[in-house]
Amino acid sequence: MDSKRKKLTLDDDGDGVVVDRISELPEDVLQHILSFLPTKQVFQSTLLSTRWNHVWTTFPILKFDQTSVLWSSENNPEVKKKRRNFYKFLNKCLRLRSRQIQRPRIKNFTLMDRVQNHKSKSRVDRWIRFVVESNVEELILFFGGSRIRYPLPHSVLVAKSLTVLTLHYCKLDSIRSDINLPSLKRLFLLGVYADNQIIQNLIFGCPMIEDMGISCCRGIKCLKIFGLPKVMKILVQSNELDRLELEASNLHDLCINEGRLSELSLLPLRNLKKLYISTPIVTEKWLDDNLSGLPLLENLELVFCYMLERIKLSSHHHLKSLRLMRCQNLVEVMIDSSKLCGFSYSGNTAISFSLNASGLLDAEYTMWSSYGPWDTAKIEFLSKMGNSKVFKLSIMVIQDVIIPKELRETLPSPLYNVKHLKLSIPPPLTRYKIKELLDGLLWISPLPDMLVIESRRESDPDFDKVAFEFSYRKPIYKEENPSCCKFLPFPCWRHCLKTVKIESLKGHADREILYKYFSENAETLENFQFHVGGIT
Repeated sequence: MDSKRKKLTLDDDGDGVVVDRISELPEDVLQHILSFLPTKQVFQSTLLSTRWNHVWTTFPILKFDQTSVLWSSENNPEVKKKRRNFYKFLNKCLRLRSRQIQRPRIKNFTLMDRVQNHKSKSRVDRWIRFVVESNVEELILFFGGSRIRYPLPHSVLVAKSLTVLTLHYCKLDSIRSDINLPSLKRLFLLGVYADNQIIQNLIFGCPMIEDMGISCCRGIKCLKIFGLPKVMKILVQSNELDRLELEASNLHDLCINEGRLSELSLLPLRNLKKLYISTPIVTEKWLDDNLSGLPLLENLELVFCYMLERIKLSSHHHLKSLRLMRCQNLVEVMIDSSKLCGFSYSGNTAISFSLNASGLLDAEYTMWSSYGPWDTAKIEFLSKMGNSKVFKLSIMVIQDVIIPKELRETLPSPLYNVKHLKLSIPPPLTRYKIKELLDGLLWISPLPDMLVIESRRESDPDFDKVAFEFSYRKPIYKEENPSCCKFLPFPCWRHCLKTVKIESLKGHADREILYKYFSENAETLENFQFHVGGIT
């Protein structure tokens, strides 16, 4: 063991004696270092020295993840072997801790496993009993790969040390009413089965809850959330709810995504700042009745609210962001908000639309084929958002990318004051003719400082992006505007473009085509730059 230790030492004291500086660090520092490693690698640190062995046996974070074989067939010999080794390793880890004179506390215990029969259930029961007795603070149980939901032991629901509880594909049945989780601050239920009474008992048993999420659960038809003075964030989505009632005086963030609701009651939420609602029962009357009780609302998002025909907002003086997405039966939208700085819309544009927002910074329109191709109504709709500083146009299908030439020749540019224009399109960028894209975009915004064309989200491996940065010389006004500027109060880019800098993230943009396009169309171009790589 001594020879092994010398190979792992990190410093020399100057006299040729090798010293292990890391092992001399305080235990809490060593445990912080280990917290960045998988549990199996943390366990391997016990081979370094008796000091590291002690650090491991008191290490408060235990994460056991078997998701790599969660959905694999039990008939596969390799899968069986991996499962046996996994259970052997987990049992050994807990056994080492149980031998301590004073059982070390567990800050976080995460288990991702499969329950498929009584034997596997009993095994998980033993592990959970151990961690509850070790005063676990954060318990995360993720089960999958089987039709059987894990029946949660009652001991978990009276664990006074718990501050975080996350349950995935568990079953809450035959649960007594004496649920008591006095320290719980965060509760997340995903794919859990429970009936109305059980879920109410659970909510009443968590008086200190601050953050709660109930998602994709089954068996719950009616949910009443009240008596939680500290709750600040609630998520309710994709359950089987028919009825939802909510009262929370300190709530700041509420997300409701329920397609089957027949009744939704929000008692005055005086401190609510962010509201997301996706449910068909929202109507103009519902909005009028409920939004009046939200005086501090800053962010409002309405999605797939099919029964909503009219929305009129004028008295919400704190509203900063509004998103209306695919509320397909809207016929009238009237917004009057001086503090509104962000507005997004996806839906029918042949509506009565009024947007009075002097402080608007960002606007976005998402175009779906179900709302028809480019037409006069869409262009006029875009013009209502022309006072924004940044505008994003998201196209969901390829055929809608190009704006027809006949529209560009007969209508004024809708966003001539917009200085930063962004186009988001389906990938890959190589399928599009860049010249046609530029014709449309530089007509929409004829004098931009920045133009960005991107595909996918930035987190997607297929993400690609081309950015154009423009500078202009002082325009020369003529007695009669050229045909390209006949609807504009100033000359367009063709008559005053001085420099263009292009950055192509993956190099898919064709330098020669772009150079030819700008040199042939810009009368005063002095400098053209093209770079491949990161976008500034």
